[in-house]
Amino acid sequence: MKRLKPRHIQTRLTLWLLASVLALVALFWLVTARAPVVLTENYVVDRLAHDAEVLILGVDPTANPPRLDPAYANPIYERPYSGHYYQLDVGGTTLRSRSLWDFHFEPRTPESFPGTYHAPGPADQPLLVYAERIRKDGKWIEVHVAEDLSALEERIETFRWRFAAVTLFLLLIMLAAQRLIVRASLRPLDRVRRDCRRLEAGEIERLDEHVPPELQPMVGEINHLQDAMQRRLSRSRKALGNLAHALKTPITLIDQVLQRSRDDLPPETAERLAEGVTRMRKITDRELRHARMAGEARGGQRFEVDQELPRLLGMFRHLHPDKTFSHRVDCPDGAFLRADREDMYELLGNLLDNAAKWAESRIRVEAHRGEDGWHLEIADDGPGVPEGSLGELAHRGARLDESRDGHGLGLAIVREIVELYGGSLTFSRSEALGGLRVEVRLP
Repeated sequence: MKRLKPRHIQTRLTLWLLASVLALVALFWLVTARAPVVLTENYVVDRLAHDAEVLILGVDPTANPPRLDPAYANPIYERPYSGHYYQLDVGGTTLRSRSLWDFHFEPRTPESFPGTYHAPGPADQPLLVYAERIRKDGKWIEVHVAEDLSALEERIETFRWRFAAVTLFLLLIMLAAQRLIVRASLRPLDRVRRDCRRLEAGEIERLDEHVPPELQPMVGEINHLQDAMQRRLSRSRKALGNLAHALKTPITLIDQVLQRSRDDLPPETAERLAEGVTRMRKITDRELRHARMAGEARGGQRFEVDQELPRLLGMFRHLHPDKTFSHRVDCPDGAFLRADREDMYELLGNLLDNAAKWAESRIRVEAHRGEDGWHLEIADDGPGVPEGSLGELAHRGARLDESRDGHGLGLAIVREIVELYGGSLTFSRSEALGGLRVEVRLP
């Protein structure tokens, strides 16, 4: 059988503290419940020993038969079943208190003196008996002095019930206080968890390091990892932009040489070279445009749809003044995508670039947030894609050649970003505009 191992730290602490509190309360209960019995019995034994000494002083063992001076016996010993009893054995003669009536104590071995023991008495009274054996005037005297514990046990039982009620009440208070203490102790973890969610949403760039010493190593490592990822991401984006920018001059030079040498080359060769130069220029222009879109922003920032989408469309309106861009955003104010801002710029930038390339005049963008996440839709009034090729566009891992006619520029990057965020990418024909309709669903 597997041991119980709760996953939550709060549950573990609660269970362990509960077990320790219950063990402590149980031990406290045993000690406290036993203490009154021991203390009261010791008090009764001391009093019985004193009465035994007085009774022995009043015995005359030399008399025939031995007798006890009534002046040495407390009057309570004369009342039948009074709860106070004595029995004296002197040289074969037994002297008993009148309270014993016809009851007598069993004889004991000499080794058991002095001592105390519990025994049933008259009318089945629970007795505490003190026994002593003393030699007086050449004769052995065995004395048994007893007291009824009924009233004492009843009071002790009442005390135990009251103590149990008070203990239970205090235990409940301790458990409630323990729960509050555990929650208060784990509150820094809740704050770190909230900061992690804010970091994921792009609301903050680093975790707050003003945390208890036990959490500082973990928070420090997360911040170190975040900084390292940001540096790598920034270097990658800058390197890609720098590379594209550096290639512009050699491409322009190659194009100029090609134009000057076009008459000296076979027409087919010149056409192929011109096509290759055009493709390289498109790629570098695209990467430079992405680098401008990324700017100096840090990765991990959230993408505020109602603010970022108009800004992105404004840039494309400037790049394609002959096209009409319309958009509609259906979401509450301040709604945002829990995604990297530059990832969303690249995703939408590629889709808008494709739409602007093949549209006749109109591009429509819609964004709304549903119960299952965000729905982004981009449609154009271009020639669209044949029904048989839509499956090829949506096929996982397919990369269409950018030089081919149709929609294919950057779709592989779009597909990778959508898959990275666990979303879906769908291609179809736009019923309103007649061109390609691309729908992106992001959780």
